[in-house]
Amino acid sequence: MGLPARDEAREWVGWTVVDREGTELGAVTAVLADESTGRPEWVYVEVEGASAVVPALDAEGSGGRVTVAVTRAQVTAAPSVGGARALSTDQEADLYRHYGIEASSESSETLLPAAADASGSTGRGTVLAAGALAAVAGIGVVRARSRRPVVRQPWSRRLWARRPWAPRPPSRAELVAGQVRAVSVQAREGARHAARTAGPIAAAAAESARHRAVLAGEGARHVARTAAPLAVTAAESARHRALLAGEGARHVARTAAPLVAATAESVRHRALLGAEQLRHATRAASHTIRTSTHP
Repeated sequence: MGLPARDEAREWVGWTVVDREGTELGAVTAVLADESTGRPEWVYVEVEGASAVVPALDAEGSGGRVTVAVTRAQVTAAPSVGGARALSTDQEADLYRHYGIEASSESSETLLPAAADASGSTGRGTVLAAGALAAVAGIGVVRARSRRPVVRQPWSRRLWARRPWAPRPPSRAELVAGQVRAVSVQAREGARHAARTAGPIAAAAAESARHRAVLAGEGARHVARTAAPLAVTAAESARHRALLAGEGARHVARTAAPLVAATAESVRHRALLGAEQLRHATRAASHTIRTSTHP
């Protein structure tokens, strides 16, 4: 497939990037073009709060999603270029080497994928053909560069030549909008992660509560099974003590009745004796008085 078309790639900013296995990587923050051919070559992606550089080779975009030909593991392990929006030839070489893409300088003063060179989509043959057609149409002639050694250009010129796809450098508002999109993507990923994490936690909490309820029920049943025999024993002991108390009362009653009768008889006997003695004393006193009055 080679490198994407310029008009197609410039629409990718803000789209969601997925790897070749369908795993989401993050949002596109910029698309970088080759300074010699003008073809989109690299895609900047916001992955887990950091900026990663992904090759645009064989990338496809549709419906707000860009599918790239590499994996998430490759992207997260790619060499970091910081926040720079320009890549040196050495950085490009490191990135192509990391992603396992053969690079060539046949069609560009810097580097391009060899697959793109082989397909002829970015080679000098295309430039020459375009120049010939333009000359025939009277529009102008595109002059093909002759092969010459690579010359390191000043950083300011390279920075402007390898700018993101825009008619001008991005404004502060555009940068803020890109950051907002990246934060939104991170928030969405965080919400998904929280939902995936909260489900098992809630299930574990419910299972723990159910287990505690089962244990509490078992404890209550054990207490009931243990307390019932104790209550029966206590009741039986109370009944036995009541029987003993009744039997004791009856025994006391049976023992005390003869004693009371004997005591009553003794009292009655003493009373009779006392009365008899009183009569005898009275008769003796009367007889003494009569004798003394009649000599």
